[in-house]
Amino acid sequence: MSRRSLRLAAALLLATTACTTEAATTTSTVPEPAATTSSPPTDVSDLPGRLVVLDGGGDIVTLDPDGSNPTPITDDAGGGTVYRQPTFSPVADLLAWAEISGTGFGLGTSGGGGDDRVRVPMSSPPFFAFWSPDGSGIGVLHNSTQGATIDFEMVDVAAGSSQVLASGAPFFFSWSPDSSQVAVHVELAIFATLDRVGETEDLGATADGYQAPHWTPDGIIHLADDGLELRSISGENRVLATVPGPVSFVANPQGTRVAIQSFVESEAPGISAAVSPIPALPANRVMVLDLESGELAEAVAGVSVGLFWSPDGEKLVVLRLGAEGTGELTAVLWMDGNSTELSSIAPHPLFAQEVLQFFDQYGQSLQLWSPDSAAFALPGAIDGDTGVWVHTIGSADPVNVADGVWVSWSNS
Repeated sequence: MSRRSLRLAAALLLATTACTTEAATTTSTVPEPAATTSSPPTDVSDLPGRLVVLDGGGDIVTLDPDGSNPTPITDDAGGGTVYRQPTFSPVADLLAWAEISGTGFGLGTSGGGGDDRVRVPMSSPPFFAFWSPDGSGIGVLHNSTQGATIDFEMVDVAAGSSQVLASGAPFFFSWSPDSSQVAVHVELAIFATLDRVGETEDLGATADGYQAPHWTPDGIIHLADDGLELRSISGENRVLATVPGPVSFVANPQGTRVAIQSFVESEAPGISAAVSPIPALPANRVMVLDLESGELAEAVAGVSVGLFWSPDGEKLVVLRLGAEGTGELTAVLWMDGNSTELSSIAPHPLFAQEVLQFFDQYGQSLQLWSPDSAAFALPGAIDGDTGVWVHTIGSADPVNVADGVWVSWSNS
Protein backbone atom coordinates (compact mmCIF):
# COMPACT_ATOMS: atom_id res chain seq x y z
CA MET A 1 0.00 0.00 0.00
CA SER A 2 1.20 3.48 -0.78
CA ARG A 3 2.38 5.65 2.09
CA ARG A 4 -0.34 8.07 0.99
CA SER A 5 -2.89 5.58 2.36
CA LEU A 6 -2.55 7.32 5.71
CA ARG A 7 -4.59 10.18 4.25
CA LEU A 8 -6.78 8.25 1.80
CA ALA A 9 -9.76 7.78 4.08
CA ALA A 10 -9.82 11.44 5.07
CA ALA A 11 -9.42 12.53 1.45
CA LEU A 12 -12.40 10.39 0.44
CA LEU A 13 -14.39 11.86 3.30
CA LEU A 14 -13.44 15.37 2.23
CA ALA A 15 -14.62 14.69 -1.31
CA THR A 16 -18.02 13.43 -0.19
CA THR A 17 -18.37 16.15 2.42
CA ALA A 18 -17.74 18.85 -0.17
CA CYS A 19 -20.52 17.38 -2.28
CA THR A 20 -23.09 16.77 0.43
CA THR A 21 -22.66 19.46 3.09
CA GLU A 22 -24.69 22.61 2.48
CA ALA A 23 -21.90 24.77 3.89
CA ALA A 24 -19.35 23.61 1.31
CA THR A 25 -18.23 25.90 -1.48
CA THR A 26 -15.64 25.76 -4.21
CA THR A 27 -13.82 28.79 -2.81
CA SER A 28 -12.70 29.97 0.62
CA THR A 29 -16.07 31.66 1.17
CA VAL A 30 -17.32 31.09 4.70
CA PRO A 31 -20.85 29.62 5.02
CA GLU A 32 -23.83 31.69 6.05
CA PRO A 33 -24.54 31.72 9.79
CA ALA A 34 -26.59 28.78 11.00
CA ALA A 35 -29.41 28.87 13.47
CA THR A 36 -28.18 28.19 16.98
CA THR A 37 -29.87 26.85 20.07
CA SER A 38 -31.15 29.87 21.99
CA SER A 39 -31.53 28.08 25.31
CA PRO A 40 -29.16 25.09 25.44
CA PRO A 41 -30.06 22.28 27.86
CA THR A 42 -28.50 22.43 31.29
CA ASP A 43 -26.08 19.57 30.52
CA VAL A 44 -23.77 22.08 28.82
CA SER A 45 -24.38 25.07 31.07
CA ASP A 46 -21.91 24.10 33.79
CA LEU A 47 -19.00 22.91 31.67
CA PRO A 48 -15.65 24.58 32.44
CA GLY A 49 -13.35 26.55 30.17
CA ARG A 50 -14.02 28.53 27.01
CA LEU A 51 -14.47 27.63 23.37
CA VAL A 52 -12.73 29.51 20.57
CA VAL A 53 -14.46 29.31 17.19
CA LEU A 54 -14.25 30.70 13.70
CA ASP A 55 -17.73 32.11 13.22
CA GLY A 56 -19.81 32.22 10.04
CA GLY A 57 -18.11 35.44 8.95
CA GLY A 58 -14.60 34.05 9.46
CA ASP A 59 -13.85 36.01 12.65
CA ILE A 60 -12.48 34.56 15.88
CA VAL A 61 -14.82 34.52 18.89
CA THR A 62 -14.49 32.99 22.34
CA LEU A 63 -17.55 31.92 24.31
CA ASP A 64 -18.73 29.78 27.17
CA PRO A 65 -19.37 26.11 26.32
CA ASP A 66 -23.14 26.71 26.26
CA GLY A 67 -22.72 29.48 23.68
CA SER A 68 -23.18 32.37 26.08
CA ASN A 69 -20.91 35.34 26.85
CA PRO A 70 -19.30 35.69 23.41
CA THR A 71 -16.16 37.83 23.19
CA PRO A 72 -15.07 38.93 19.68
CA ILE A 73 -11.31 38.56 19.20
CA THR A 74 -11.26 39.84 15.61
CA ASP A 75 -13.78 41.85 13.59
CA ASP A 76 -12.08 42.36 10.23
CA ALA A 77 -12.40 38.99 8.48
CA GLY A 78 -13.28 39.23 4.83
CA GLY A 79 -12.10 41.95 2.51
CA GLY A 80 -8.79 40.15 2.10
CA THR A 81 -8.20 39.07 5.73
CA VAL A 82 -8.43 35.39 6.61
CA TYR A 83 -8.04 33.72 10.00
CA ARG A 84 -7.45 30.02 10.57
CA GLN A 85 -7.05 27.47 13.37
CA PRO A 86 -7.36 29.50 16.60
CA THR A 87 -6.25 27.64 19.73
CA PHE A 88 -5.70 28.42 23.41
CA SER A 89 -2.37 28.24 25.19
CA PRO A 90 -2.13 25.10 27.38
CA VAL A 91 -1.32 27.10 30.51
CA ALA A 92 -2.53 30.69 30.14
CA ASP A 93 -5.40 32.80 28.86
CA LEU A 94 -3.71 33.35 25.51
CA LEU A 95 -4.75 32.62 21.94
CA ALA A 96 -2.88 31.95 18.71
CA TRP A 97 -4.08 31.69 15.11
CA ALA A 98 -2.89 31.80 11.50
CA GLU A 99 -3.42 35.19 9.84
CA ILE A 100 -3.43 36.06 6.14
CA SER A 101 -4.06 39.58 4.85
CA GLY A 102 -3.10 42.02 2.14
CA THR A 103 -0.24 43.23 4.32
CA GLY A 104 1.33 39.81 4.72
CA PHE A 105 1.21 36.54 6.63
CA GLY A 106 1.89 35.59 10.19
CA LEU A 107 0.92 33.99 13.46
CA GLY A 108 -1.43 36.15 15.49
CA THR A 109 -1.59 36.07 19.28
CA SER A 110 -3.66 37.87 21.91
CA GLY A 111 -5.00 37.61 25.40
CA GLY A 112 -8.18 35.65 25.89
CA GLY A 113 -10.23 38.83 25.64
CA GLY A 114 -8.56 39.97 22.43
CA ASP A 115 -6.19 42.33 24.26
CA ASP A 116 -2.46 42.71 23.53
CA ARG A 117 -2.85 41.53 19.94
CA VAL A 118 0.42 40.78 18.13
CA ARG A 119 1.27 39.40 14.68
CA VAL A 120 4.55 37.57 14.22
CA PRO A 121 5.37 38.03 10.48
CA MET A 122 6.14 34.98 8.34
CA SER A 123 7.15 34.49 4.73
CA SER A 124 4.08 32.45 3.77
CA PRO A 125 0.72 31.48 5.32
CA PRO A 126 1.02 29.21 8.38
CA PHE A 127 -0.98 26.01 8.08
CA PHE A 128 -0.20 24.35 11.43
CA ALA A 129 0.64 25.73 14.88
CA PHE A 130 1.40 23.64 17.97
CA TRP A 131 1.85 25.25 21.42
CA SER A 132 4.63 23.97 23.69
CA PRO A 133 3.31 22.35 26.88
CA ASP A 134 4.47 25.34 28.97
CA GLY A 135 2.92 27.87 26.58
CA SER A 136 6.21 29.71 25.97
CA GLY A 137 6.71 28.63 22.37
CA ILE A 138 4.72 27.70 19.27
CA GLY A 139 6.03 25.46 16.52
CA VAL A 140 4.67 26.63 13.16
CA LEU A 141 4.69 25.00 9.73
CA HIS A 142 4.37 26.92 6.48
CA ASN A 143 5.53 26.54 2.89
CA SER A 144 9.07 27.63 2.16
CA THR A 145 9.87 30.41 -0.26
CA GLN A 146 12.74 28.26 -1.58
CA GLY A 147 10.58 25.69 -3.34
CA ALA A 148 8.43 22.64 -2.69
CA THR A 149 9.35 22.20 0.95
CA ILE A 150 8.06 23.14 4.39
CA ASP A 151 9.67 25.46 6.94
CA PHE A 152 9.52 24.77 10.67
CA GLU A 153 9.47 28.14 12.44
CA MET A 154 9.76 28.55 16.22
CA VAL A 155 7.83 31.40 17.83
CA ASP A 156 8.93 32.91 21.15
CA VAL A 157 5.57 34.01 22.55
CA ALA A 158 6.86 36.48 25.14
CA ALA A 159 9.23 38.18 22.71
CA GLY A 160 6.82 38.15 19.78
CA SER A 161 9.61 36.91 17.51
CA SER A 162 10.38 33.79 15.49
CA GLN A 163 13.13 31.90 13.71
CA VAL A 164 13.10 29.23 10.98
CA LEU A 165 14.96 26.24 12.41
CA ALA A 166 14.51 23.46 9.83
CA SER A 167 12.97 22.58 6.48
CA GLY A 168 11.74 19.47 4.71
CA ALA A 169 8.61 17.86 3.32
CA PRO A 170 6.63 16.26 4.72
CA PHE A 171 7.33 17.61 8.20
CA PHE A 172 5.75 16.33 11.43
CA PHE A 173 6.74 17.02 15.03
CA SER A 174 5.89 16.49 18.69
CA TRP A 175 6.88 18.58 21.72
CA SER A 176 8.92 17.18 24.59
CA PRO A 177 7.09 17.26 27.94
CA ASP A 178 9.55 19.87 29.27
CA SER A 179 9.04 22.15 26.21
CA SER A 180 12.78 22.29 25.46
CA GLN A 181 12.73 20.53 22.09
CA VAL A 182 10.66 18.65 19.54
CA ALA A 183 10.90 15.22 17.97
CA VAL A 184 10.65 15.46 14.19
CA HIS A 185 9.81 13.03 11.40
CA VAL A 186 10.89 14.72 8.17
CA GLU A 187 10.90 13.55 4.55
CA LEU A 188 9.62 10.16 5.80
CA ALA A 189 13.18 9.19 6.76
CA ILE A 190 14.68 11.67 9.25
CA PHE A 191 13.95 10.96 12.92
CA ALA A 192 15.63 13.44 15.24
CA THR A 193 15.25 15.93 18.07
CA LEU A 194 15.44 19.67 17.44
CA ASP A 195 15.90 22.17 20.25
CA ARG A 196 14.62 25.74 20.31
CA VAL A 197 17.77 27.24 18.85
CA GLY A 198 18.08 24.71 16.03
CA GLU A 199 20.50 22.13 17.44
CA THR A 200 19.62 18.61 16.26
CA GLU A 201 20.36 15.07 17.39
CA ASP A 202 19.78 12.08 15.12
CA LEU A 203 17.64 9.39 16.73
CA GLY A 204 18.48 6.67 14.25
CA ALA A 205 16.41 4.70 11.80
CA THR A 206 12.66 5.13 11.46
CA ALA A 207 10.07 3.76 9.06
CA ASP A 208 8.17 5.76 6.45
CA GLY A 209 4.69 4.33 7.06
CA TYR A 210 3.54 6.90 9.60
CA GLN A 211 3.20 10.66 9.94
CA ALA A 212 3.68 12.20 13.40
CA PRO A 213 5.83 10.82 16.22
CA HIS A 214 4.43 11.27 19.73
CA TRP A 215 6.64 12.36 22.64
CA THR A 216 5.25 10.94 25.90
CA PRO A 217 6.60 11.23 29.48
CA ASP A 218 8.41 7.90 28.95
CA GLY A 219 9.84 8.55 25.50
CA ILE A 220 9.04 9.02 21.83
CA ILE A 221 6.68 6.68 20.01
CA HIS A 222 7.46 6.13 16.34
CA LEU A 223 7.27 3.37 13.75
CA ALA A 224 10.46 1.35 13.39
CA ASP A 225 11.23 -1.63 11.17
CA ASP A 226 10.38 -3.96 14.06
CA GLY A 227 7.04 -2.30 14.77
CA LEU A 228 5.64 0.50 16.86
CA GLU A 229 8.48 1.51 19.17
CA LEU A 230 8.99 3.60 22.30
CA ARG A 231 12.41 5.25 22.27
CA SER A 232 13.72 6.77 25.46
CA ILE A 233 16.09 9.73 25.29
CA SER A 234 18.79 7.49 26.76
CA GLY A 235 18.57 5.46 23.56
CA GLU A 236 16.77 2.40 24.89
CA ASN A 237 14.13 0.99 22.54
CA ARG A 238 11.02 -0.96 23.43
CA VAL A 239 8.83 -2.52 20.74
CA LEU A 240 5.22 -1.96 21.70
CA ALA A 241 3.39 -3.78 18.93
CA THR A 242 3.97 -5.34 15.52
CA VAL A 243 2.08 -3.39 12.89
CA PRO A 244 2.29 -4.31 9.21
CA GLY A 245 1.43 -1.56 6.79
CA PRO A 246 1.02 2.18 7.32
CA VAL A 247 -0.16 3.21 10.76
CA SER A 248 -1.59 6.15 12.69
CA PHE A 249 -1.35 6.47 16.46
CA VAL A 250 -2.05 8.96 19.22
CA ALA A 251 -1.04 8.51 22.87
CA ASN A 252 -3.05 9.86 25.78
CA PRO A 253 -1.60 12.86 27.67
CA GLN A 254 -0.21 10.64 30.42
CA GLY A 255 1.55 8.33 27.97
CA THR A 256 -0.10 5.27 29.52
CA ARG A 257 -2.21 4.27 26.51
CA VAL A 258 -1.86 4.62 22.76
CA ALA A 259 -4.64 4.33 20.19
CA ILE A 260 -3.40 2.59 17.04
CA GLN A 261 -4.87 2.07 13.59
CA SER A 262 -3.10 0.02 10.94
CA PHE A 263 -4.10 0.42 7.29
CA VAL A 264 -3.91 -2.63 5.03
CA GLU A 265 -5.83 -3.63 1.92
CA SER A 266 -7.01 -6.98 3.21
CA GLU A 267 -8.35 -8.43 6.43
CA ALA A 268 -5.05 -10.14 7.15
CA PRO A 269 -3.82 -9.81 10.75
CA GLY A 270 -2.81 -6.21 11.24
CA ILE A 271 -1.87 -5.37 14.83
CA SER A 272 -0.41 -7.72 17.39
CA ALA A 273 0.92 -6.70 20.77
CA ALA A 274 4.59 -7.27 21.33
CA VAL A 275 3.94 -9.09 24.61
CA SER A 276 2.60 -12.64 24.59
CA PRO A 277 0.13 -14.21 24.58
CA ILE A 278 -2.08 -11.51 22.97
CA PRO A 279 -3.01 -12.75 19.47
CA ALA A 280 -2.79 -10.88 16.20
CA LEU A 281 -5.88 -8.85 15.36
CA PRO A 282 -7.32 -7.63 12.04
CA ALA A 283 -6.26 -4.24 10.74
CA ASN A 284 -8.43 -1.32 9.63
CA ARG A 285 -9.79 -0.83 13.10
CA VAL A 286 -8.75 1.17 16.15
CA MET A 287 -6.99 -0.65 18.98
CA VAL A 288 -6.02 0.73 22.38
CA LEU A 289 -2.75 -0.53 23.84
CA ASP A 290 -2.07 -0.23 27.57
CA LEU A 291 1.66 0.45 27.74
CA GLU A 292 2.08 -0.87 31.27
CA SER A 293 0.17 -4.14 31.06
CA GLY A 294 0.54 -4.76 27.32
CA GLU A 295 -3.18 -5.40 27.03
CA LEU A 296 -4.66 -4.66 23.62
CA ALA A 297 -8.37 -3.82 23.30
CA GLU A 298 -10.50 -3.12 20.26
CA ALA A 299 -12.10 0.31 20.39
CA VAL A 300 -13.75 0.56 16.97
CA ALA A 301 -14.13 -1.80 14.03
CA GLY A 302 -13.79 -0.05 10.69
CA VAL A 303 -11.65 2.78 9.37
CA SER A 304 -11.49 5.98 11.39
CA VAL A 305 -10.25 9.45 10.49
CA GLY A 306 -9.84 10.91 13.96
CA LEU A 307 -8.51 9.87 17.40
CA PHE A 308 -8.83 12.38 20.25
CA TRP A 309 -7.99 11.57 23.88
CA SER A 310 -9.59 13.32 26.84
CA PRO A 311 -7.31 15.28 29.22
CA ASP A 312 -7.68 12.63 31.94
CA GLY A 313 -6.48 9.95 29.51
CA GLU A 314 -9.48 7.72 30.24
CA LYS A 315 -11.71 8.46 27.25
CA LEU A 316 -11.14 8.35 23.51
CA VAL A 317 -13.36 9.81 20.80
CA VAL A 318 -12.98 7.96 17.53
CA LEU A 319 -14.39 9.51 14.35
CA ARG A 320 -15.32 6.49 12.27
CA LEU A 321 -16.28 6.73 8.61
CA GLY A 322 -20.06 6.59 8.18
CA ALA A 323 -22.10 5.18 5.33
CA GLU A 324 -20.39 5.47 1.97
CA GLY A 325 -21.25 8.60 0.05
CA THR A 326 -22.85 10.44 2.96
CA GLY A 327 -19.83 12.45 4.07
CA GLU A 328 -20.78 11.62 7.66
CA LEU A 329 -18.71 10.40 10.57
CA THR A 330 -19.92 8.48 13.58
CA ALA A 331 -18.45 9.67 16.86
CA VAL A 332 -17.66 6.63 19.00
CA LEU A 333 -16.70 6.95 22.67
CA TRP A 334 -14.26 4.41 24.11
CA MET A 335 -14.25 4.42 27.93
CA ASP A 336 -13.65 1.77 30.59
CA GLY A 337 -12.98 -0.79 27.87
CA ASN A 338 -16.37 -0.25 26.25
CA SER A 339 -17.35 1.54 23.04
CA THR A 340 -20.55 3.52 22.57
CA GLU A 341 -21.79 5.02 19.32
CA LEU A 342 -22.82 8.63 19.75
CA SER A 343 -24.08 10.99 17.06
CA SER A 344 -23.29 11.11 13.35
CA ILE A 345 -21.92 14.37 12.01
CA ALA A 346 -20.91 15.67 8.59
CA PRO A 347 -17.72 17.57 9.48
CA HIS A 348 -17.26 21.02 8.04
CA PRO A 349 -15.04 20.80 4.92
CA LEU A 350 -12.44 23.10 6.51
CA PHE A 351 -12.15 20.77 9.51
CA ALA A 352 -11.98 17.71 7.26
CA GLN A 353 -9.31 19.21 5.05
CA GLU A 354 -7.08 20.71 7.71
CA VAL A 355 -7.48 18.28 10.61
CA LEU A 356 -8.75 14.88 9.57
CA GLN A 357 -6.11 14.24 6.91
CA PHE A 358 -3.46 14.66 9.62
CA PHE A 359 -5.35 13.60 12.73
CA ASP A 360 -2.34 11.90 14.32
CA GLN A 361 -0.69 15.34 14.39
CA TYR A 362 -3.77 17.32 15.44
CA GLY A 363 -4.60 14.66 18.03
CA GLN A 364 -1.67 16.13 19.97
CA SER A 365 -2.19 19.85 19.33
CA LEU A 366 -5.95 20.44 19.08
CA GLN A 367 -8.03 20.32 22.27
CA LEU A 368 -11.57 19.21 21.42
CA TRP A 369 -12.33 18.05 24.98
CA SER A 370 -13.43 20.11 27.96
CA PRO A 371 -10.80 20.52 30.73
CA ASP A 372 -12.72 18.14 33.01
CA SER A 373 -13.02 15.45 30.31
CA ALA A 374 -16.81 15.64 30.56
CA ALA A 375 -17.60 16.78 27.01
CA PHE A 376 -16.15 17.32 23.54
CA ALA A 377 -16.92 19.68 20.67
CA LEU A 378 -16.99 19.27 16.88
CA PRO A 379 -17.88 21.59 13.98
CA GLY A 380 -20.23 20.31 11.29
CA ALA A 381 -23.80 19.41 10.40
CA ILE A 382 -26.18 17.08 12.21
CA ASP A 383 -29.50 16.42 10.49
CA GLY A 384 -28.80 19.43 8.27
CA ASP A 385 -28.25 21.83 11.18
CA THR A 386 -24.75 23.32 10.99
CA GLY A 387 -22.64 24.79 13.76
CA VAL A 388 -20.45 23.88 16.71
CA TRP A 389 -21.77 20.88 18.59
CA VAL A 390 -21.00 20.04 22.22
CA HIS A 391 -21.63 16.49 23.40
CA THR A 392 -21.60 15.92 27.16
CA ILE A 393 -20.69 12.37 28.14
CA GLY A 394 -23.81 10.66 29.42
CA SER A 395 -26.26 12.91 27.61
CA ALA A 396 -28.39 11.59 24.79
CA ASP A 397 -27.73 14.23 22.17
CA PRO A 398 -25.17 16.90 21.29
CA VAL A 399 -26.13 20.56 21.52
CA ASN A 400 -25.60 23.17 18.80
CA VAL A 401 -24.07 26.02 20.82
CA ALA A 402 -22.73 28.39 18.14
CA ASP A 403 -22.41 29.23 14.49
CA GLY A 404 -18.90 28.19 13.51
CA VAL A 405 -16.64 26.16 11.24
CA TRP A 406 -13.78 25.46 13.67
CA VAL A 407 -13.61 24.86 17.42
CA SER A 408 -11.02 24.35 20.13
CA TRP A 409 -11.44 24.18 23.90
CA SER A 410 -9.31 25.91 26.52
CA ASN A 411 -7.34 23.79 28.98
CA SER A 412 -8.79 25.48 32.07
